[in-house]
Amino acid sequence: MPPLAAVPDLDRELDELYDLPLDDWTRARNDLAARLKKAHQSEQAEQVKALRKPTAATWAVNQLARRSDKGVAKLLEAGEQLRKTQERALGGRASAADVSAAAKEERDAIRELVAAARSILEAAGNAATPATLDRITETLRTAAVDDAGRELLARGRLDEELSGAGFGSLAAVKLAPRPRTDERKAARERVNALRADARRLTKEAREAEAEADRLERDADEARAAANAKRGEADTAATQLAEAEAALKA
Repeated sequence: MPPLAAVPDLDRELDELYDLPLDDWTRARNDLAARLKKAHQSEQAEQVKALRKPTAATWAVNQLARRSDKGVAKLLEAGEQLRKTQERALGGRASAADVSAAAKEERDAIRELVAAARSILEAAGNAATPATLDRITETLRTAAVDDAGRELLARGRLDEELSGAGFGSLAAVKLAPRPRTDERKAARERVNALRADARRLTKEAREAEAEADRLERDADEARAAANAKRGEADTAATQLAEAEAALKA
């Protein structure tokens, strides 16, 4: 029996797979793998079969590429700018203010996307818990400065949450030549020290940002609860005034 025709446009089918609701994902993946196997595309079938079902956080991030593509493009641009600014700062060609401004652009882009992801989750009937939103934030922050993550984020094909973004290409930064060995050694030691400080401070900044995001969500919830209590208090005050007026009458 001759081989069946190849599955048409596998790339498009993968895009459609990652666009599906989470409840349909595993069945559709297995179906695609089975069709590939029947078409004697065993290698592709195994690759598809090995794809992991996205978590709720990863699924929401993937949907951003389809429903908030401008926001994703804004984040990728901000992430690239931040990485370049950090590299220039290590070489003494950018100031702390430059790094701070670039980091703010990235944070603003992430905040907008997290809000969009929350809406996507809730519309699909999935819980947008603080833990899930934290994982979305970290995945976006990591993907923004990681080469492989950037491509998967842009295409909406992440199959796992990302975390622990480092400086990536900063390891390739080279010292400028120096005429004397002792000066080169001192410069190298200074760059190494600065790199270690930058990595430590960036990690602390990311942790502080994540905590700030969590506190901001908690504040929103507390504000909503306070507004509800204020409404109840106003209602009680109105009822009291009416009761006192009736008593006097």
